[in-house]
Amino acid sequence: MAFSIDASSIVFKETRRGINAAAVILTSDGKRVGEIHDVAEKIVADVDFTCPDARAAFAAEARRIHPVVLGRADHGDDIFISEYARILLADAEKALLSGLSTE
Repeated sequence: MAFSIDASSIVFKETRRGINAAAVILTSDGKRVGEIHDVAEKIVADVDFTCPDARAAFAAEARRIHPVVLGRADHGDDIFISEYARILLADAEKALLSGLSTE
């Protein structure tokens, strides 16, 4: 199952420690399965899922796509989930910003 971030759902909030972002995680068929809350000063992003099955599917895909995170492959699911969600968020941010620059 492929996942993505809904670029239109991204919300940025500037704090004195950096820029935080929140966004909705979707499946390839457009179903909402979770939300990422990327806080600038946290090492691991908070990712909330709508159900345990969605979390398990996301973790499995994260481990498959990026088997090594921070130089290791033996992290818990939370690290893989966080890093994969951050990668998806960065891709969605790029798409959002490129759309704004062409307008």
